[in-house]
Amino acid sequence: MSDADQRPARGRPRTMNAESVLDVAMNAYWQSDPADVSVNAICQMAGISKPSLYREFGSEDGLSRAVLDRYAEQVLSEMFEILHGGKGLRGTLDALIDFASDDPRMETGCLFYKMRAGKHRLGPETRARVEEIDAAARAAYVAFLQAARDSGDWPDSLSVEAGAKYLGEQIALAITQRASGEEPARVREMLTLALSVFSRS
Repeated sequence: MSDADQRPARGRPRTMNAESVLDVAMNAYWQSDPADVSVNAICQMAGISKPSLYREFGSEDGLSRAVLDRYAEQVLSEMFEILHGGKGLRGTLDALIDFASDDPRMETGCLFYKMRAGKHRLGPETRARVEEIDAAARAAYVAFLQAARDSGDWPDSLSVEAGAKYLGEQIALAITQRASGEEPARVREMLTLALSVFSRS
């Protein structure tokens, strides 16, 4: 083995684990307001240099976009699965209530909702991704209620689009309430009441 082979590699880029950095950044953004978490703080928490982070993600905007993609894959995908699960109106509403009220990850709120609320403070790539996910979520809620209408559970007299927006915002509100310290049982009670309009329709 030559001396060159024995020398340790210089710098962080070769040893930086991008997946680990994304986990660190996602948790940091999730615990706080994403716009209040600096790149320096993430680098310190992840034990990497700022140049190596930029080499991997291009920019702070590139990092937050990658974090949002990871969050969508790991967390938001579960909500989409509920909406597309074919459990009918009542079964799907119950599953959404369970997710918003009981999922322990929602104790600090939803990273996507935090980014959506503060999207004016995000970079263009992340902001565009927020809007893309938001549109996909609205479409999923619309498709769910349209299926309920097609099966006779949702009356023709009510707007699917308005119902979908109302449903999505009630879920967002419930998760925000959990982040503010409201007891899960109380969140469940309020959300169940809010969504009871669907059952009475």
